[in-house]
Amino acid sequence: QNWWGHHSTIDKPPLNCSWPNQFCSSVQASQFKKLDQHNFEMNITSPHNEEQPSTPFIAEAVLQPTDAPIPADSLDSTEHHEALMGATYKSPTAADKNATVTVMGEEGAGELRKVIATEFVSKPVQLTSPPVVLQNSIVLIDPKIPEVKYTIDAANRRNLMVTAVIPQPNDGTKNFVLHPTTAILLEYGVHQVYEPPVGVKFDVMECAYHLKTIEAQQNLRFLGVIPCRESSVDVADMLSALLGLRNGNDLGLAGARRDKGLMKVAVANAGLRVAKYARLTRADGGEVELAVEELELEFPIVVKTPRGWSTQDVYICNDCQEAKECVSKIVKSLGPDGRKTQYALLEEFLTGEEFAVNLITSPTTPRGVQVTDIWRYHKIFLHGTMVNTWQSMVDPHDKAYASLVRYAEGVCRAVGIKYGMAHIEIKAEYDSKLGRWINPAMIEVGARMAGGRKSVMAEAVIPGWYPFAAMVDAHCGFPVLIPPSFRPVKQATHVFIPSDKDGILKSMSGENFERLPTYYDHALSAKIGKRVRKSKEIGSFCAHLWLTGTTEEVQRDAERARAEFIVEVDPLPEEGEAEVAAPAAAPASPIEEIPSPEPAAAMPNAISVV
Repeated sequence: QNWWGHHSTIDKPPLNCSWPNQFCSSVQASQFKKLDQHNFEMNITSPHNEEQPSTPFIAEAVLQPTDAPIPADSLDSTEHHEALMGATYKSPTAADKNATVTVMGEEGAGELRKVIATEFVSKPVQLTSPPVVLQNSIVLIDPKIPEVKYTIDAANRRNLMVTAVIPQPNDGTKNFVLHPTTAILLEYGVHQVYEPPVGVKFDVMECAYHLKTIEAQQNLRFLGVIPCRESSVDVADMLSALLGLRNGNDLGLAGARRDKGLMKVAVANAGLRVAKYARLTRADGGEVELAVEELELEFPIVVKTPRGWSTQDVYICNDCQEAKECVSKIVKSLGPDGRKTQYALLEEFLTGEEFAVNLITSPTTPRGVQVTDIWRYHKIFLHGTMVNTWQSMVDPHDKAYASLVRYAEGVCRAVGIKYGMAHIEIKAEYDSKLGRWINPAMIEVGARMAGGRKSVMAEAVIPGWYPFAAMVDAHCGFPVLIPPSFRPVKQATHVFIPSDKDGILKSMSGENFERLPTYYDHALSAKIGKRVRKSKEIGSFCAHLWLTGTTEEVQRDAERARAEFIVEVDPLPEEGEAEVAAPAAAPASPIEEIPSPEPAAAMPNAISVV
């Protein structure tokens, strides 16, 4: 694992040796000389030879990524990329009816091109070695702002192209930060964006065929597929396998990484504690009483959708009637992922406090799984569920959290996460005699980087930890750089700024969060003239605020920010009436709504009862 990073010159490898394919064909300086019918010798000139140009080779940057910022005049990853691109669509109507690849045009605007280029192959059989791959690339599935910026920075330091896949393109009705358009992604630095035809459901097989064609025609190679949100995890797993990548997570456990019922089966089979649960399939909720009796549960109980995220469709029920109503909302309806939900999960309500444990997984790490940061959730019971107030980072090296670390590592292995990031939500009880958190139990697992800018904050307060670079390295099969310690030097907190009213937003005050001494960043989603709701799910909050500083200072500013944020609303319009128009003019370009973050720091049908 380490000799790639310590040997800048490789003279003559043994004949018939098995070189890692992902490294061999990416070496631009390689020259292959035919020795006989079976044996070849590879000569790689030293990247530090005086005769070599001053700009680094692509392979050198990939194998030994520099820790220093990239100079403005350095080698661009596409400068020598000879690509056979599809023709440009002249008609927007024609483009809407077909899958497209969008690239930045010469005039700074996106060009919609055909995925496949016209090509004539006169000699399909080649007896000589084909030219080496000129450029490597990563694939981002459904990226969002600002995380995509940090991921692009990490890819650029490894001279990797960035190809984005948007399964459900934003038609202008969605939030541009959470669902950036092709134009926004290109402006941030993505090299090309793949989109399905407008109005057509995304087909992962069709996407894989197109990406394999792009590989061949553009003379590049995809090294890793990275899911950027919960709904893209299964897509990334399938695409990784269909592209022939070996550094992808086990498809046999793909269901356990998305379906909360299968998730519990896998974790329980590994000998780890999970909540008692039942799958209920009747749309009228008529199975609730039997499930509560069989599981010997006491109220409150939890009813949730099996494939949701961000606390959507999660209910805390205090009696059977309430639980029936919640089950009926879930069964046979469309879930947050757009798929029809066949059952609802009924679970015991776990006691204790809730935590999120984030991990990096890679065979190149000492244990294969490494806990990087832990966040304690502060929630209150409101509007029929547990609602976030703020989430605070704690020290993963503190012995008080040792059981959470061991449990999270076991969960990660149980569901087959071997490459990339993991986000595990856990409940645990505090033993005051031992001074430790005990009896951890899984709530759910996400085989992707944590949301809520948790990784951005981790990079800000943990010296030597670069989560976006580690994520790229893990998914590409490169060695992952692990710092000596993951102990944070500052308190980092994510504050949820709520609305206590439901209506059309007329005015708001207290949104100037920069006034707070521990201010780090914020995202304001509430807009004058648009509807606001009583905050419950994560996506319903008016704003999100991130703070860093001492524990006391951060606690003070978190309470102040929530208390001083006040909204005034107009009543909701009657059915058939239009919403009040926003007084402010819409920005000329969606990108104007999105802050450009500073570049990342340089890095090195029956009831089933269980």
